[in-house]
Amino acid sequence: MDQETRRAPTRDGLWQAMLDKAENPVLYVPAITSSRIVERYPDGFLRESRRGERFLVQRVTPDEAAGVITFRHRDSTDLSVIRNEIGTDEEGRLTLTLSITLDEGPTETALSQSEYLRDLDSDFCGTLMAMTVVLRRTALHGRPGTRP
Repeated sequence: MDQETRRAPTRDGLWQAMLDKAENPVLYVPAITSSRIVERYPDGFLRESRRGERFLVQRVTPDEAAGVITFRHRDSTDLSVIRNEIGTDEEGRLTLTLSITLDEGPTETALSQSEYLRDLDSDFCGTLMAMTVVLRRTALHGRPGTRP
């Protein structure tokens, strides 16, 4: 096991990495090929991103005290909300939970077509694997570097 694997990121380091991911998702999320912040607000920002053939508009709201960043989709996509949340396990180690809320239409599709669930699972599995590498690197070293 190398030294970077043994050294755990701090909560603040992980939070800063999550903020960087929210503002620069191309470095963290393989499915997102471009992104830009359109407008900033006191409690977050509005961003536009491209995910494959889809164009996404998301209202991003970080809540540092809660350790949560919420991405609310403002377009006609399959997802309505994505949450990235810092927590701790029973041993006090940091955890990162990624949760999604499907829109009503895709939920019905998911229940009737298992291929949809496989595609969604594959997309988020790839995202989690890439995010983990870059978030860990950013939390430990303060810079995202390049996409793994």
